[in-house]
Amino acid sequence: MRGAHPDAGGSRFPLAARALRGAMPAGTRTRLPVLPGAPSAARASARPATARAPRNWPLFVFLILLPLQNITAGYLPNIGGGLNFLNLMFLVSLFTAMAQGGKLAPNEPVNTWTAIYAIYMTLSMLIGFHFVNEPTNHFNQLKDHMVGLFVVYVVQMSVRDWNGVRMVVLATLLPLPYIAKVVWNQHRSVASTHYTDDLRISGTFALLGANEFAAFCVTVAVVLFALLLACRLSRKWKLLLLGGIGCMIVGVLYAYSRTAYISLIMGMVVVILVWRGRMKLILPLCLAVVVLPAVLPKSVVERFDSTTVEEGKRDESTELRIEYWKIAWSNFVRNPVVGTGYHTFHHREINPYGRDTHNLYIRMLSEGGVLGAISLLGILLAVLRTSLREVAQARTGTWRYALALGMMGAWVSMIISNLFGDRFTYYPVIAYFWAYVALVVKARHLPPEDSTR
Repeated sequence: MRGAHPDAGGSRFPLAARALRGAMPAGTRTRLPVLPGAPSAARASARPATARAPRNWPLFVFLILLPLQNITAGYLPNIGGGLNFLNLMFLVSLFTAMAQGGKLAPNEPVNTWTAIYAIYMTLSMLIGFHFVNEPTNHFNQLKDHMVGLFVVYVVQMSVRDWNGVRMVVLATLLPLPYIAKVVWNQHRSVASTHYTDDLRISGTFALLGANEFAAFCVTVAVVLFALLLACRLSRKWKLLLLGGIGCMIVGVLYAYSRTAYISLIMGMVVVILVWRGRMKLILPLCLAVVVLPAVLPKSVVERFDSTTVEEGKRDESTELRIEYWKIAWSNFVRNPVVGTGYHTFHHREINPYGRDTHNLYIRMLSEGGVLGAISLLGILLAVLRTSLREVAQARTGTWRYALALGMMGAWVSMIISNLFGDRFTYYPVIAYFWAYVALVVKARHLPPEDSTR
C-alpha cells in the first residue's frame, strides 16, 4: 500500500491539496471542498452557519394582553395623559423592532394605504374641531385607533423567518383558553333556556360590548380554521388550533351577536370555497347543516332566528340604526368632500340622539366625506388584493397559503360585521386582524418554508 503524504493530512489527493494551499495568501484560512465520499461530520462543518433571527419579546407580550381588557383595565395601573399599559407596550414593541433592524416588506400596497389612511384620519380630527364644541377625547380615540392599525407595521418589522410567523400565531393562541373560561363563567351566571337581552356578555372586553367581543372571536376563529384546514402541521399544532377555534366559537355563541353569527358563517364558507381541497368537505358540511340546529342551545337558535330587516318585524335596535343612517347620510350630503371630522357623529350637534351610526361605511361618509371613504376603501381593497395574490402564488399546504386563505375569510367577516357596527377602530377588536395581515404581507419576502424546516 502507498502511504499518504504527511502534508496532505491524510488526503487521497496530496498534490492537489498542496497546490491549493500554496496558492492561498499567507495568513488566510479556508475549508477544502467536501467530496462526495467525505464523512458526515466534515459535511456538517461545511454548511454555512445561519444566524438566529432576533425575537421581539415585548411584541408577544403585547399580543397576549391585547384582548384581555378585564386585566389591563382592571388591574394594571393607568399611566396618565391618555396613555395606558397597552399603549406603552406597543411603543416598547415598536422601538424593539427598530433597534433590531426590522424592516417593512417593500413595495406592498397595504403599507402605502395604511400610511395614507392614518394621515387622513389625523387631518380629519383637526377638521372636526370646527364642527363640535367639546372634542376633548378625540386625540385619545385616534391614538388608540392607530395603535391597532400600526400593529401591521410592528409585526412586519419583527418577523424575520417562519419561526417568527409561528410565534406570532402562537401568541394570539395563548390567551384564548382564558377568554373561553371568562365567557363560560359569565354565561353560567345569566344562563336561561330562552333568549333575553340579559344573556348578552362581553367576555374579556370589559370596556366594550358583546358585539365587539364577538367580532374579535370571529376574526380569530376564521384564520385558525384556515390554518387547520389548509396547512400541513404537526399533531400538536392541530390540537392547538382546534382548541383555539373551540374557544372562539364559545365566545361567538354566548355573546349573542346576530351579526357575528352571520359573519362567522360567511367567513368560513369563503375559506372552504377558495380552498383548493374544498371537495373533501362536501359530506362534513352537509352533516353540519343537518346536525347543528339540533345541538345548539335553544337561546342561540332563537337569537339567530330574530335576525330580520323586514319592515314591521324589526326590533327597536334595528329601527334606531336605520334612523342613525338617515341622519348620517344627510350630514354627508351637506359636507360631501371632507365630512365633519373624525369621531364627530355621536356629538349632539350632528346626531340629536348622541349615538354612533352603527355602520362604519356610512359613518366614514359622514365624518370623512368622499376623501375619507377613498382612504378606507383603499386600505380594505389593498388587504383583499394582497390575500388574493398570495392564495394564487403560494404552494398548497404552506403557512403562506393558509394564512392568505384565512385572511380572505376574515376580510369578508370584517366587511359584514362593519355593516351593523364599528369593528374597525377599537384596537382590542381589530389588532389581531392587522397582525394576521402583516404575516400575509411579509410571507412572500421570507425564505422558502422548506429551507427552515
